[in-house]
Amino acid sequence: MARGVVSAFISLCLLLVVLPATGKSRHAYPFADDAAYLAPAQEFESWYEVVARQQSQRDALLACASEPKRCRRGRLRSFHRVMERSRDLSRREQVELVNYYINRNRYDEDFPRRIYDENGRRIGSIRNHWTTLYDFLASDGDCEDYATSKYFMLREMGFEAQNLRVVIVYSRELRGYHAVVAVRLDDDEVWLLDSDNRIRKGSHREYRYVYALNEDSVWDHRDDYRRSP
Repeated sequence: MARGVVSAFISLCLLLVVLPATGKSRHAYPFADDAAYLAPAQEFESWYEVVARQQSQRDALLACASEPKRCRRGRLRSFHRVMERSRDLSRREQVELVNYYINRNRYDEDFPRRIYDENGRRIGSIRNHWTTLYDFLASDGDCEDYATSKYFMLREMGFEAQNLRVVIVYSRELRGYHAVVAVRLDDDEVWLLDSDNRIRKGSHREYRYVYALNEDSVWDHRDDYRRSP
């Protein structure tokens, strides 16, 4: 079980202490909003802080796309090429490109992540926390950082928040909690983007959804399995 995901999962469990449980019906994918809706994203402070920090760093991130010579840390140097290439791709091809690009970063579960201000200056470091796309590309991260970075990069490519989720899942294969990104495509097909380079385009049976988040809301999917026959 990845320590970073455990930290995020514990934070979500603490959130449930102050937020009431809701009655939910069983549903297959993490996009049945009415049934699984738990709270506004602002109620989960550690997640909403990274959403705000992503926005504050956006100018620095876009500068890496327009003036790559200004960005010499990590994979920020290649960010502009990926964004340029994505303009001529279909939505499915963009998802595949983002998954591949982010997964090429080194997996650093135990190392602190550097954080930067909106001007790209390093201002500190943190452990076991959600991360922004800029911070991740500059200094790598672990599985929930892969997930948040894919989420934010897809948002930069024009994907709508309502079609994206960062999902905390229980992996039957890993026998532990894990973080992935769920993307809903135009035909309502749902792809799960994993940190091992796989995109689960069909069956998602290996995973049990636990919680899902985007910049607007948090969803609780635990009752999907409590109510399963």
